[in-house]
Amino acid sequence: MLTALIFILGLIGAGLCAFGAWLVFPPAGFIVAGVLLLATSFMYARAQAYTQFIRTHTDKAED
Repeated sequence: MLTALIFILGLIGAGLCAFGAWLVFPPAGFIVAGVLLLATSFMYARAQAYTQFIRTHTDKAED
């Protein structure tokens, strides 16, 4: 429940940042949205790689 709430709040915050930038200068809204999506994608990929790294190294330590 808390994880979903944090995710929704993050989406709302990203949307508000992009919308605020769009109000100042419309192309800036698209740039901000793109940067936020790239950052989110990078953090998700990094978390997945870390999880896989831990999983493979803990399995070898148990052998």
